[in-house]
Amino acid sequence: MTRSRIIRLDTAQQFAAINVLSDPGYNPNVRTIPNCVEVRLNWQFENAKIGHIVLHGRYGAGFTPSTAIANAIFGGLSSGAAWTTLAAFFSNGNVMSGVTLRDLNAANLPFVDSTSAAAPGTSASASLPTEVAVVVTLRTANNGPAFRGRAYVPGWATNALGAGNVVAGAAVTALQTWANGWSGVFTAQGLQLALGRHARLAYTGVSGKQHPARDPDTVLITATPVRDNHWDTQRRRGLK
Repeated sequence: MTRSRIIRLDTAQQFAAINVLSDPGYNPNVRTIPNCVEVRLNWQFENAKIGHIVLHGRYGAGFTPSTAIANAIFGGLSSGAAWTTLAAFFSNGNVMSGVTLRDLNAANLPFVDSTSAAAPGTSASASLPTEVAVVVTLRTANNGPAFRGRAYVPGWATNALGAGNVVAGAAVTALQTWANGWSGVFTAQGLQLALGRHARLAYTGVSGKQHPARDPDTVLITATPVRDNHWDTQRRRGLK
């Protein structure tokens, strides 16, 4: 037998809902970064979903994003021995479809897309789930989480699986070699591979720590290591 309980509404205490997923430091009013261009690597998966890897470049005077620059960056990333070796671990149903540039120096500047032919994976093995990725760490000369980034590289095929369901050693090596080349590809187009950091509002964390406001800036990336052979996930690329 279940028992019912009656509560008097005039004695109930109100409470405010808390969104634990919100970011108290997010600044919606300043979404520009001085002398910074967003470099987005676009992926088209065999299930028709899309994914992106977002990198940033710092530039000096005279830089203007163009289709020619987008094509050159895409060509540098999707050709040569490093890409050929890595693509052998990507399913041939998954495609790096292009590069999109956007200057963040001012608000609402246009996207500039590459127009070169897409670069598909070359593995005939079945594709791993769309959300499965291997992380490349974006490391700077500074310490702390505000000075590190991550790139979740997608598109893998089952021949990238190693014993114990880790990433096969050859696939880790191939990804590391490819990531080592990012900086050179950017440099050839007048860019320095960097973390693009948006403005932040001051706030007090749940532990009471005071987080100061931060102006938008870029921090140069000094290394792009693949730190381990563990699979990671980017759930937004999943089946939902």
